[in-house]
Formats: sequence, C-alpha cells, structure tokens
Amino acid sequence: MADFYDSLYNLCGYEPEEIKEQRPRIEETLRRLNLGPEDMKNGESFVRNNFDIELMGVRKILAIWLRELSDLVLAKDDGKQVFYYGFPSIGGLGMAIAAASEDVYAGCPDVILCHTMGQIFNKLNPILEAGEQNGLPAGHSLCTLQATRVGALAKGIIPIPDLVSLSSYYCDMGSKTDELLCERYGYPSVIIDGSMDSKWGEFPDYDPMRVKYLGSQINKLYDEVGKRMGISVTEVEFKKGIEMMLGFMKSMGQLGAAMNADPVPISMVDVSMARFLGTASTRRAMNEVPQALETLIPEVQKRVEEGYGVTPKGAPRILLGFPSFSDPSFIHMLEDVGLAVSNQTLMSPLRVKSWESDQPTLGEQRAEIEMRVGFYHGNFGTIKRWAEVTEDLHVDGFIWNYLFNCRPVASTSHLLKQYVEETTGTPVLSLEMDIYDSRYYTPSSLRTRIETFADILRMRKARKR
Repeated sequence: MADFYDSLYNLCGYEPEEIKEQRPRIEETLRRLNLGPEDMKNGESFVRNNFDIELMGVRKILAIWLRELSDLVLAKDDGKQVFYYGFPSIGGLGMAIAAASEDVYAGCPDVILCHTMGQIFNKLNPILEAGEQNGLPAGHSLCTLQATRVGALAKGIIPIPDLVSLSSYYCDMGSKTDELLCERYGYPSVIIDGSMDSKWGEFPDYDPMRVKYLGSQINKLYDEVGKRMGISVTEVEFKKGIEMMLGFMKSMGQLGAAMNADPVPISMVDVSMARFLGTASTRRAMNEVPQALETLIPEVQKRVEEGYGVTPKGAPRILLGFPSFSDPSFIHMLEDVGLAVSNQTLMSPLRVKSWESDQPTLGEQRAEIEMRVGFYHGNFGTIKRWAEVTEDLHVDGFIWNYLFNCRPVASTSHLLKQYVEETTGTPVLSLEMDIYDSRYYTPSSLRTRIETFADILRMRKARKR
C-alpha cells in the first residue's frame, strides 16, 4: 500500500521495491526531520519545477542524496561511529576514513542538509532558524552553513558525532563554531591548523615548510581517528580514498565534456547535485555516483546529438564561482536571462601537473597536492587558479558570487575581479550573496545586475563575429 512519501521518493529515483524495503528507514528519517504529507506534496512540486527529472540519471542522483540523508540521520541507529568534517575540506580525508572501516559514517552534515532539506524538500529555514537561536544569531555576518549544523544538532536531527575535524587551515569560523558545539555536546575534535598567508605572486611555488606543517596536522587527524575510533588509516586506505576521489572526478569530467557543447544540454542545477555528492558524502559517493553517471552521461550526450539546450545556441557562456547549495532558483535565473553556465567539473585538475607526491608521510602527500591546486595556498593562489580556469574554459564572462559572510572568500571579492579582467580580458561581475541561505537575497534582487551583465556579454560576442 502506497504511503504519503512514495510519490516523491519515486520521482527522486527510488524504485517501488526499494521504497517497500526501506519504509522503516524512510519513515524514521522523515519523523526526525518533522516532514509530513504536506511537505511531500510541496517537495514533489519543487523537484518537478527545478530538476530535469525526465533524465533517469538525474533522478538517480537525487536518490543518492535521499539515501545519504537517511545514512546521516540514522547513523547511530545503524551502529556506526560518526565522523564529521566541514566544508570546504581537503580532498580525500573523509573518503580515506570511510574506506578504512564499514563501521564508520563519515560525511559533511551541513552540505547534506543544504542539498536535501533545501533543494529537495525546500524546508531548510527551520534548521537555519534553530541555528540562529542556538549560538549563531542573525545579523552578525556569521556563516550560514555553520548555522545549518548548529540547528540540526539543536533540533536532534543529526546524531552527536564521536569525532569531528575542525578545519582551521581555511576557515576560522568553522573551527570556532565547532569549538562551541564541542563544549555543548561534549564530543572530541581534531583541529587541522594551517596558514593562508602566502606572499602575493608566490603561487604556484610554496614554502616547503607549508607542506611539512599542514602535513603534520593531517597526520594528527589520522592518529586521533586511530586512538579514539579504533580505525587505522594506512597508506592502503589513503590511496583507496584518493583513487575513489579521482574516479569520481573522472566521471564528472566525462559529464563536463558533454557540458562543453553549444547549446548547453543540461542545467548546472542538475550537474551541481552530482558534483557536490563528492564533497558531502563518502561511501555513497564512492559506491553509487559513478553508476548514476553511467546513466546520465549517455542521456546528456544524446541531447547534444539532438541539439537540445537549456539556453539558446550561441548564448554567452559564463563561469560561476559557486552554485547555490540550497536554492536552485539562482542558477535557473541565470539561464532565464540567457547565460549558459559553464562546466566547472574539471576545475581542480586543470594545470595541476600531478596528483601524486613522493613526500614521506600520508599527510604531507595530501598537503603537497593541495599547495599545487592553490585554494588553500592563499588569496593569490585562489585568484590565479580562477584566472587559469577562466582561460582554459574559454568563457565569455565570469560571475564571482562571493559570500559576504565568509572571510576567506570575501577578501578576494574585488581583487579577483581586477586580476582576472587584467590578465585574461574576460569581464567579471563581482556579486555579493549567500549560497547557503536564500533568506539573505532573492534571485529577483540580483536579476537587474545580472541582466545588465548578460547584455554586455552579448554585445561583446556580437562584435567578435
């Protein structure tokens, strides 16, 4: 007998037999999330309006998000030890821990809740409000992604972790918030410290001591995981985690190749839902995303052959700094004004010579790769990498939609615009917004500036013909 959630879960890629088999997990997940029949109706309408559900690959990706949500909410019920990390995270750390043991749940709860409660159920606001009431008050330029985790713990939606990794190598706000939560809930933490104070112009070079220091911090995490959780992360698990991450990136690269077509065959809303599974989850990303992309990529390639596009052929192609994690209407608005949002799925590997390292320890190997990539290097490393991506993807424009309440990102707001325009000749729109909390902006409030930018790009393309 069908229940109130069957239609939405089927729309999101669950087969009837899976729904039947998973009823206890689905129902307990929805109970803890306080989601009822009316929420399922609203969610179904939201999914139909925002995702390309005629593509089975998209529906499979949505299904992975819903399974990941249940894995997160029910991790303790499943007898798992729980390890949380923050966003952004050094690539491969969580995957290595997940690869080391079937008995651990490793993931980034903030990102999972944004993509599910925000982009599927359209009901993230109660969690954000709980975060504001429990330590991160509104109006103080505090990170709304962090408010998601604070609110979810306060509401009892997600389990109290056995260990967390605090990422002071990038975001001081993340580690400070986690210190508050550690005091409140009594769980242990490991701070991975670092420095983003590179000299201007230094990247891609780096001080070898940066690798030694950040590497020792990563090694400290693995030591603590062993001591506190009884999980040994050896070179085997570390390499397996990296291989899984690279396999994920390879699959996304194949999708990205199709996205380079003109017209763009699928919305970046759908592509981003696949891309950020690798950020938010570990086991699901390792095991299920490549299979979902095996379905999606041929569907997208068929659209390319047929000349189908979500924007007109010849539309200005833009690079976007960040998709919204919780509100698909932002990217749809960009497409509505006639901008083709370009592929970002290959962003990290571009111009990175090697994803291997001969450093002596696992942590130093990972740290050296991150120094090559640039985003944890410093402001100049971040800005130069975006300039390289702008050149390599041959875009007509770049929207740098920086977060006003994120110090590492906001500090590059206008420096990035100046550098990219001077070195590549590509117009840049510096746009202040919040990619986690749509209460702080509406697409309509940003539309006038974006429409003007789109007109400029169209005129530039016309002059080049």
